[in-house]
Amino acid sequence: MLSNLKNKVKFIKKTIYITIILIFISSNNNIAHSEKGECNDSINKDIIKEANCDQKRVIDILLLYDADMILDREWQNNIFNRLEEINKFYYENYKIKWRITDTQKFRFDKNINNLSSLFSLHKKEISKLTDNIEAKVVLAIVERDIKGIGIAATFSNVVMVSDASKFKNHVNSVVVAHEFGHLFGAWHTQRKNDFMLFSGANKLLGSKESNAIINLMRDYNFDPKTIINNHLILNRISRQYSRHHARGEIDPVARLLTDEGNSLYLEKKYSEAIKILKRSNNYYGKWGNTRMILSKSYYEIDFLEDSFTEYTRAVFFGAKPDKEHEKNLRNKFIDLQKIDSTISNPFELNN
Repeated sequence: MLSNLKNKVKFIKKTIYITIILIFISSNNNIAHSEKGECNDSINKDIIKEANCDQKRVIDILLLYDADMILDREWQNNIFNRLEEINKFYYENYKIKWRITDTQKFRFDKNINNLSSLFSLHKKEISKLTDNIEAKVVLAIVERDIKGIGIAATFSNVVMVSDASKFKNHVNSVVVAHEFGHLFGAWHTQRKNDFMLFSGANKLLGSKESNAIINLMRDYNFDPKTIINNHLILNRISRQYSRHHARGEIDPVARLLTDEGNSLYLEKKYSEAIKILKRSNNYYGKWGNTRMILSKSYYEIDFLEDSFTEYTRAVFFGAKPDKEHEKNLRNKFIDLQKIDSTISNPFELNN
């Protein structure tokens, strides 16, 4: 009797142990599956337009070109050839095809010789060009020698590239494909053969990290406001970023939130800007740009100590000192000291 009881206890313990192991294995499999970035999972369907990896997605493009540029037969043929190469890569990996449906001339500022600065100047205006047309993404071509070959804002709808040789080379395809990747949130990697390589990418090949983020976001509608408050998807993107990225690469979620925070700051919605910039810092706290905008936002609502703290952090993390903002902040403390002599001016403290 006692022997039978012992055997039953052993059997129950063994059954419980096996059950725990099976649950653990099943849980790990589910986690592994969900982190692959497959575009037909349930999380994605709630956030982005219904996704299915087996269905082809066609993304319409507005081709924007310099007002002084002549879009002759050679240009057209080369653009067609580059797009064929890009589509072959994107379709094989993500079931995505890009299609030019609109063309338009645009007068880019000729006095700017840096593509990044040119992009910053025109981005907002260019982004709105798709508001009332079929195209969802703008591919802007600058036909002149300028510093920089390609740029895109993360999760935006604008790509800008420069080339004075009429898109003759395969590397032009890699540059455009690379910048298109940023629209889905893809970040720079250090994978030698990855088209999202931080510098010098020359092959249309994707790493597992780049493939994961683009497959995850393949049906994203290129409107940041549709994902800005979806913590599930943002946390998932950030987790993928944390596994591998180029040295010094900023978390794409932080980029998204800082861009939104900057827009709110420019709209004078300072309290809202502060909330979203603090969220950005939670994802990536070492970006001086975020800290600088946060400092200016605090200044506008008279949170002067917080403004000073964020300003010093911004400069520490590499932001260019803003002398005008610094002067205004310093003078604010001086004015307060005239009212209350017990208030200390942090600019005058000895280190």
